[in-house]
Amino acid sequence: MIANFFKITAPGVSMRSKYWRFSYDENALPLIVDSKSLPFPELNFPSAKHNTKEKVIADLREGSIIILANFNYFEATGTARAIGIVKNLQSDHIDMLWRKLIPSRNMHPHKIGAEQWKNENVFCFNLPRAKEFKIDVLATKYFPESI
Repeated sequence: MIANFFKITAPGVSMRSKYWRFSYDENALPLIVDSKSLPFPELNFPSAKHNTKEKVIADLREGSIIILANFNYFEATGTARAIGIVKNLQSDHIDMLWRKLIPSRNMHPHKIGAEQWKNENVFCFNLPRAKEFKIDVLATKYFPESI
């Protein structure tokens, strides 16, 4: 089932995956995990591919995996505290199933990736980075019935 979400590209070009990072309000984490919706952070980086809610929704699919992760630029560390799967996708609402990550998962992007984490509140991981961060393993652990 995972293979259905990968975009085929030319040899040597990174493939996009079904794995996404959304930043979030840390005080709202319990509410988000208990909800069945996807809260959108501010999308304020004009040159980002996904710089509007409409562009994000256009690329999301049912079965997409979203990690809620904030970034500490000085430590160059993203900390994921929840993982969710898109259950139903409509233009005005996204139904989610959320799980809190216990323990949380730290991710250490390379220098260019750190800039993306710092600047973009929402992005889709390329396939090699998603595998390096073991997001596929987390998805299988928390949503075995869906993967």
